[in-house]
Amino acid sequence: MTVLLRGGFVLPLTEGTRPLQADVLISGTRVAEIGAIGTKADETVDVSGCVLMAGLVQTHVHLVQTIFRGLAEDMALLDWLRARVWPLEAALDEASLRASVRLGIAELLLGGTTTILDMGTTHHGDVVAEELIRSGIRARFGQAMMDTGEGVPPGLVETTRASLDASAALVKRWAKAASGRVGYVYAPRFALSCSRGLLEAVTTLSKMNGLLVHTHSNENVDERTAVQNATGRTPIGYLVDVGIASERTIVAHGVHLDDQEIEMLRATRTSIAHCPSSNLKLGSGIAQVARLRSAKITVGIGADGAACNNSLDGFAEVRLATLLARVVSGLGTLSAVDALGMATHEGARMLQLADEVGTLEVGKRADIVVLDLARLDGPAGDAVTRVVFGGGSRAVRDVLVDGEFLVRNGALTKMDAAEVRAKAAEQLGPLLERAHLA
Repeated sequence: MTVLLRGGFVLPLTEGTRPLQADVLISGTRVAEIGAIGTKADETVDVSGCVLMAGLVQTHVHLVQTIFRGLAEDMALLDWLRARVWPLEAALDEASLRASVRLGIAELLLGGTTTILDMGTTHHGDVVAEELIRSGIRARFGQAMMDTGEGVPPGLVETTRASLDASAALVKRWAKAASGRVGYVYAPRFALSCSRGLLEAVTTLSKMNGLLVHTHSNENVDERTAVQNATGRTPIGYLVDVGIASERTIVAHGVHLDDQEIEMLRATRTSIAHCPSSNLKLGSGIAQVARLRSAKITVGIGADGAACNNSLDGFAEVRLATLLARVVSGLGTLSAVDALGMATHEGARMLQLADEVGTLEVGKRADIVVLDLARLDGPAGDAVTRVVFGGGSRAVRDVLVDGEFLVRNGALTKMDAAEVRAKAAEQLGPLLERAHLA
């Protein structure tokens, strides 16, 4: 199957290349040609007046929390977890979790995100995998691992052995699912909810299986202090001690880091997923993104969960990332191009997918977003400026993953958006009752 996207304005987002007016030919799952293409295709789509770019790569989301949107307001991180999010996660059954995951995926695709790194809760990981595969999105996902922690509900806490066994079963079933489009990662939640033994076991298993590790760290001042009190080490120092910090690891947040921790991240080649809206909404602070990047630490972008954002809009996170950096570090320290790169090729590098996605070029997977310029603020400014500051996600017309249209003319092709929203609303009341929050 070949698809010709004719007459668009291509943003390759590769180093040293400029935007260009060009056609894009897709053959099967990959980009076959970019330029003035005269050959016929099985299907030709007019994309004149549109910008074409690689789909966004979000390196930290919580699909299982989409249904919690608006239920945990004006709370700092540890209270937010203990009083709201953990009780809600413990109350999720298969139906409500499935509805939440589907709602999150629908919003991500409609907003132009084509690849995600997702952290689930401590149960029903198979449900997450099934919905990721069914949706067509590209994903790496992990079932959260939690074998200790103050305020963790009985419905979430596991024994160390049970947590490791559950991940082993999920690795066996989903490590390279859907021809590699969906894959598994180890997801120890954070230092305060994982024993040292669990973290050390994850280090060994991730090395043995060659799988990524996804965790949270240095998000909030109180969390940082609690980790230091519990371990006698800074949070990153502790992750180094247990072996978690490595080139295979993506740490969500990294807001409060001292000089030594930044050097540890650089030396171990650990990546950071920057979640600007979440960090602001929970009052956690602002990550020093320009400083991290100057230290040669790879930084990606994530919306986090809808419980602490409340949106999953990747383009909004790109805009906010560059604006915050200008205030924190100065003008010119994180341009619009830089921020958009964090949400595309830098995110792909963190997920070890840089050879496959993250830029729009020949040979890469055809994970493409088509943006209608007429829906962006303008017309002044270059294409990247208009995308980042002119409305981003509201211009999403079409979304392809592996050459397949998952969004076409603003509508999902594999899901009914109204039905997805209705199912989530239907599950919310019973969920709140089970969590004793009704």
